Amino acid sequence: MFKFLTISLFLSPLLLISSNSFAHGKLNADELKTRFTDTTQHCRKEKDQSTCTTYFAADGSIKRRMHEDGKRRGGSWNVNQEKGQLCITWTGKKKALCFDAYMNKDGTMDMYKRGKHLSTVITFFKGNVKGL
Repeated sequence: MFKFLTISLFLSPLLLISSNSFAHGKLNADELKTRFTDTTQHCRKEKDQSTCTTYFAADGSIKRRMHEDGKRRGGSWNVNQEKGQLCITWTGKKKALCFDAYMNKDGTMDMYKRGKHLSTVITFFKGNVKGL
C-alpha cells in the first residue's frame, strides 16, 4: 500500500502536466481530428471581428454561415497529419487554407496561418446543432 501511495504521489505531478499540455497549447493532428470532426463552432474573424457558425462534418465537408449578412459558404476540410494543421478548401478555390490551432486555457481556440492570428473559435458543440 505504501509503495503504491509513493508511486502515485510521484506520478501525480506528471499526470497534471500531461493533462494541462492537452488542455492548452498547439493541437497535434489527432487532437485536431477529435476536436473538429462532427462539430459546430461559433467563430470570430480577427481582421474585422465578424462572427460565423461553421459545421465540420465527419465526411470532410464544411459549411459556414456569416452572422452579419447570412452569407453561406461550403467546401471541404481535412487534417494535414505531417504538419499537424487543419486545412479548409472553400468551393471555387484551388488552394487550401491551413491553420495551426492553439487551445487557450479558457476553452477558446486561436487559429494561425503562417504565424498570424486570423480567427478564434469561441465555442464548440458536438453535431450539426445549427442545421447547416
